Order: sequence, then C-alpha cells, then structure tokens
Amino acid sequence: MPQRQQRRWNLIAIMSVVVAAILAISAITWIDYPQVPNRDNLRLSSASRALITEAKLLPASGWSRLQGDVLTPAEQLQDQKDLQQAPYQIQAGIYTTSTSELDLNVPSYNGNGYVWFRWEEPFQAYLERTKATIGQRMVLLNRLISDSDPSLRAISDQPQKNPDGSYYQLFSFKGRFYINKASFRHYPFMTVSLPLALEPDDVDGQLDYSQLRLEPDIQNSGMGLYSQIIGWLNHGWSIAEYRHHYATNFGLGGPESDYSQVLFEISFGTSSWASFWRFLLPLAVVMSMVLLVFKVRSDEQDARASIPVTVLLTLVFLQQAYRSQLPDLPFLTFLDEVYVVAYVVTLAAFVLVIWIGRRYESMEQMPDGPAKQVLLQRLDQLDVIWPMLVVVLGAGAIVVCWLTLPAGG
Repeated sequence: MPQRQQRRWNLIAIMSVVVAAILAISAITWIDYPQVPNRDNLRLSSASRALITEAKLLPASGWSRLQGDVLTPAEQLQDQKDLQQAPYQIQAGIYTTSTSELDLNVPSYNGNGYVWFRWEEPFQAYLERTKATIGQRMVLLNRLISDSDPSLRAISDQPQKNPDGSYYQLFSFKGRFYINKASFRHYPFMTVSLPLALEPDDVDGQLDYSQLRLEPDIQNSGMGLYSQIIGWLNHGWSIAEYRHHYATNFGLGGPESDYSQVLFEISFGTSSWASFWRFLLPLAVVMSMVLLVFKVRSDEQDARASIPVTVLLTLVFLQQAYRSQLPDLPFLTFLDEVYVVAYVVTLAAFVLVIWIGRRYESMEQMPDGPAKQVLLQRLDQLDVIWPMLVVVLGAGAIVVCWLTLPAGG
C-alpha cells in the first residue's frame, strides 16, 4: 500500500474511533438516569454522645463516624428545650460482645450483645396503659431476615424497679445487621461502620420525637473482647442520638414523622500496607511487562504484540477477582479507576507495537540513506522514552483519581 494511501487510512481509522467514542459516551449519558434522592434523613441531636468528629482524628479519606447533618447552634438550643419537655425519656445502652462474618457484598455482619433501658414512671405508666413491654416498643431498625431472630430478648420477665423509682431491664440481641455506611469509593483503602440502630416502634402514634427521647448511656456502652473482625483494623466505637425524619406520617395524619434513634457503631478499616501488597503490587508487576514491551528485539514483532494481549487478559482476571468481593456499585472505586488507567496504557502499548511494526516494514523497503537513519533514530528514541512516559503519565493519572474521590464516600 502506498505511503500516502496508508496515512489516509490511518487518519480515517483514528477519526472513526474518536467518533465512535463520542457516540458511545453520548448514548451512555442519555440512558444513564440519576438516583432519586431519599427524603428520609438523620440529624445529630444535641444529646450527649461519644462521637469522634475532630478533623485531626479522621482518616485521610475524610471518613467520619458522623451520619447525617449537624444541627445549627439555634437548632441545638431548641432541641435541648424539646429534650427537657419530652414526657418520655429513656436512657439506652448498647454493648456488643462479638462481631463476625463481615460481608461487603451484601453488605452486612453478624453481631450479638446486650441492650438495656432505664426509664421513669411516666413511661412505665404508658406501658401499663397500653399493656405492652418496653421490648415490644423498641426495634433494631437495621436488622436483616436470617435464621437467627435479631429482635430484643429480655433477660428477665419483668423490669427491675430501682430505689430511685426508675425502671431497668436488660435485653440480649443476636442476628445479622445491614451496613449503610462504608467508603467503597476508596477501596481497597476503605473504612466500614458496623451499625446497630435502636428506635421506638410507634404503633399508636404516641412515641414520636416530641414525645419520647432516647438518651445514649455513654459511660457503660462499648464493645467486648470478641468485637473484632480478622483482617480489619478496629477504629473504635461511637454512640449518639439522632433525629430520624421519615417522609411520611404512616397514615396517622398530621406532618411527617420524626423519631429518636440511638445509633451504636463500631468502625473498622483496612491496612494500607496489606491492601498495597494484595491488590496494587500484582498490578504493578503486570504493568511492568508493558513498560518493557519495546525492549524486546525489533525483529521479534510477534513477541512484542503478544505482551499487551497477555497483560490485558491478566488485568481482566485480576479485576474480576476483587470485584466479586464487592456489591454492584453505581460508581467506580479507586481501584477500578487504577485499572482504567492500566487498560488505557495497555491499549496504547498495543497500538504503538502495531504502528512501530509497520514503520520497520516500511524501513526495510527504503534505500540506505539519511531518511532511513532518521526513521531508525526516531524509533530508537520511542523505545527509550516509552517507559518514562508511562510511569509519569500513569502515576499522575492515579494521583488525580485519588484526589478527585469524594471525601468520606
């Protein structure tokens, strides 16, 4: 094929790829619908809490144990007044004895431990009037259906009356619970929170946020010796009261409902070094083959072309291996973005191998002279520049991927 005709064919091929990419991106953008926002929300109340929110104590990813929004100073003052005026105030404590079987694919975990309540005479009168127990009026909100019922189980049949006139009852819980907060975007450098959400079960419309407030027992709550997950680093626990807003009144009439919720969480994080050795080092070793593709002798074109293909297949298998541990996420994790960079580099290496092979074929047909020497020097320079170019651009792209990740998500 004449050189001018070959250049024209190359230009048409490049333009076709660019047009196809633009059409594909436009089509995906057109059919990709945004997620509908949930009107239910949590807001941190003004009650006492054991909750780390200081910036200096947060991981580099921006992770925080805080869920939902923080009340403004004016809202905190009003919330304190509402707390004092609430007719029912219950102190709730949570102590987990063990956690196990953390599953990121669901995501969920197994947990068991104890929950206790301390309440005054007004709420006891309500229980007696409605012929109910406090165990029937409290629910673990994030429980999942499993073989083991995670509902509260009373240790004693009747509540204990204390000398000061208050009432106390201890419960145990055991089951599988849903995880609603994890930094999947930063995977494999991620943090996950194992929550236990305790909230009143308002069957008669008398236990909303203005009527009943759950106050966390900070001093006695905590986690036991076996509240660990092998392979994860324990970042401690937290407990706080939240105002849970529902975007419904449950058919009871009036405005949308708010309820007091005590949220107990144990935070775990991955080891950065372990994540590097497990996920990034194998990828770096595989990509080093792409760096060295042009170090193969120029007359062994088949060997050069086979390296990017082998690397591509290896990348697919490596990515599928770690993706099987995660749920079907609607976004790319940090590791996904690193693999995208690896795919682009591998494709660029394959295209260059084909292009250089064509140049060597053309050079064989050229007579000896300055033009042939200039082309040979350019090809030799490309062999030298390629590894440095890949390292600089690839590393820069990975840094940009990390910096553009949403904080904490």
